[in-house]
Amino acid sequence: MKTVCDRLKVKAYGKINLMLDIVGKRQDGYHILNTVMQSVDCYDILDIELTDGEGVELICDKEGFPTDEQNLIYKAIIAFAKHTGIDYGKHFKITVEKNLPSMAGMGGGSADCAAMLNALNFLFGTNLFDDELGRIGVTIGADVPFCLVGGTQLCQGIGEIVHRLPSPPCKFLIIKPDAGISTPAAYKAYDEIVNPKRCSTDTFVKALGSGNLYSLCANMFNALEYAACPDEVTKAKEDLQKAGALQTLMTGSGSAVFGVFDNDEMLKAAYDSISGYSYKTICVPVKKGCEFI
Repeated sequence: MKTVCDRLKVKAYGKINLMLDIVGKRQDGYHILNTVMQSVDCYDILDIELTDGEGVELICDKEGFPTDEQNLIYKAIIAFAKHTGIDYGKHFKITVEKNLPSMAGMGGGSADCAAMLNALNFLFGTNLFDDELGRIGVTIGADVPFCLVGGTQLCQGIGEIVHRLPSPPCKFLIIKPDAGISTPAAYKAYDEIVNPKRCSTDTFVKALGSGNLYSLCANMFNALEYAACPDEVTKAKEDLQKAGALQTLMTGSGSAVFGVFDNDEMLKAAYDSISGYSYKTICVPVKKGCEFI
């Protein structure tokens, strides 16, 4: 099939959860969420090359990165073809510059999947709207619909219902301990809590809309932080607090933790003073989930 071009590079932006509450559970085992996700300017890069032929070739120098059908990029290619009925007639060579950490709660795999779906939509001229791409994406991962649009979104259901919100007026310092947390393990731990902590989504959304950073920080919450919070996460939060963060929170199912800053000098000083983490980065909110470069 003819394509718009034969090579495309895409930035796949990571995310953090500014708020995450679990409000129910479906019969199929998926948890029903109210969560506010925020895209940040740390990213993977997908370098996609198309040649005549067939098959998918995934290349990445990151240890442990899957390059077979288990990879969400690979799944995106299969799901997109199934949904659209396209016979690609192309060999995909995809080189991934993997910067987002795994088992961190930053949506790395979902971001890569969303970037691939957006790339396929452009390359093959299918012109699908975001909601239709989201219906494809949610069959692969619950965070994919958010990663397709990015920015600041209230995500509900299992993550497939998204509503755009204003972005917070701050910057973030994200650190990740060596220990990772598996998403299934985090939710299993949550399910075992008799009276789990809850928060008010409406109150958080109003705080975000007010533009008052202190009110926003006071209402940040992550139900999974209370369920599956190892000592390493607790220490990361303490390190960020000592370094002057206005608020700290584990993102998603962890184990990455972010600190909120409104002062650039204090942010830089915090970055310089904190050590001993496998991942450390300063980032700012962005208004998109991926970007062609």
